[in-house]
Amino acid sequence: MLKYNDMMKKEFSGKSIIIAVPDHFGLPERFKDNLEALGFNVLVIPDTVKVKIGILNTIIHAYKKIFLGDKTFKNRKKAERKLERQILTLNNYNLKSYDYALVIRPDLFSSELISEVKKRANLISAYQWDGLDRFPLVYERIDSFDRFFVFDVNDLEKNTRLLPLTNFYFDDIKLRDKKFDVYFVGTYMRNRIDLLIKLARKFQDMKLKTSINLNINSKEKAKKFVNEPITIIEKPMLFKDNIINVSQSDIILDFANDIHYGISMRTFEAIGYGKKLITNNPLVKKYDFYNSNNIFVIEDDNIDGLESFISTPYVDLPKEIIEKYSFTNWLKYVLDIHPYLPINLQS
Repeated sequence: MLKYNDMMKKEFSGKSIIIAVPDHFGLPERFKDNLEALGFNVLVIPDTVKVKIGILNTIIHAYKKIFLGDKTFKNRKKAERKLERQILTLNNYNLKSYDYALVIRPDLFSSELISEVKKRANLISAYQWDGLDRFPLVYERIDSFDRFFVFDVNDLEKNTRLLPLTNFYFDDIKLRDKKFDVYFVGTYMRNRIDLLIKLARKFQDMKLKTSINLNINSKEKAKKFVNEPITIIEKPMLFKDNIINVSQSDIILDFANDIHYGISMRTFEAIGYGKKLITNNPLVKKYDFYNSNNIFVIEDDNIDGLESFISTPYVDLPKEIIEKYSFTNWLKYVLDIHPYLPINLQS
């Protein structure tokens, strides 16, 4: 098995990029690390900035709320302060112009900030990795970008400027020695719990070494899992820690999210790190990476054949497929840096 970080080339040495990424589970740092491994000079713009509006503005907010029925003043002031801090980050960095800019979830960033970033970058791209209709504010952002990508194939028909894009796997990660047979981490979603418990019990019966982790904030909900082979975690796992666990496992467990139509990061991590995948997302069968020896698709909660799948050896994928879904190729496609392997969505 290839160790992808050993393959990394500083092919973008001397190039610069601004990235604006949601601050979810250490994701900005994960992007920054992989970009720097490729040689980029990276400036990160956070989407979450802690700001205070001060005593005077707090008094004004209280007055407007009580006497004028206006409850928006505080949030508007916070948005202004947040923008000021973000632009200060831009202005304080040692570069005044950049080769590229990339914005993930542009609905989380103000149009004013995007405009400021665009002034400084030769090319600016965006990726909405949630459905457009789930966060409709994003429609107002599309025309601000040179290239705008969507994760859900059903969104492509909503604007002629939209381009297709899957997720990817970070390719600066060094594979580690195995610790688990099966690995999963996720948040509590009611529609996935029965299947998760069913699988966890099955793995236990098979005497597999598992690390199945569920983030639950409710003590009441957590009671259901007291006698199950599932670990309850109170805080979401950092993205980098999750990837390390993936790299130490033979099989990754994945559940589709009903709120959009696409393929999760876990699927591509399985591709990149040479892992088997168990998923209830039938969409994976339509992609060029699908191999029934490597991916077990659960339909209608039916797990017949699972034991046979687990005992079947993993089949190495063609090098081109592994490269296609890597962060490096993904980035080249997003920023239109030739040569790259185009990435399409299936329906």
